[in-house]
Amino acid sequence: MLIKLGIIAAIFVLGGMIFSTEITALFPNTSELLSDSLKNDINALNTKITNSAENRLDTSIDKTIQSVSDSVYEGITETGDKLVENVNEKISEGITETGDNIKNEITESSKSSKENITNELSSFDPFSFIKNIFKTN
Repeated sequence: MLIKLGIIAAIFVLGGMIFSTEITALFPNTSELLSDSLKNDINALNTKITNSAENRLDTSIDKTIQSVSDSVYEGITETGDKLVENVNEKISEGITETGDNIKNEITESSKSSKENITNELSSFDPFSFIKNIFKTN
């Protein structure tokens, strides 16, 4: 029975020693004036909690701002890429249309020129031309 009481007392002493370090970590300024030490300990604990909350808020705000910034950047990049693609497409269409128009105009001009030259050559009479040169008014 005495051994059992010794073991139980040893467990309590060991538990008190283990938890005393935890109590000292939470309330490091414990002294004879209990009200002053508790006030100091609570103020220190308040400061730790406030700093931790501020750090977490700062981190959370930074992550949120970075996320929004990334989303906006991606949106602007996608919009810019689409605009460039649309402009390139329109320019390509314009160049193709202009090239086709020029080709058609050249073809028409060539046909017209051939017809005019053919008509002029068919109506050209070299003898009357020479006669007209030597003819005096």
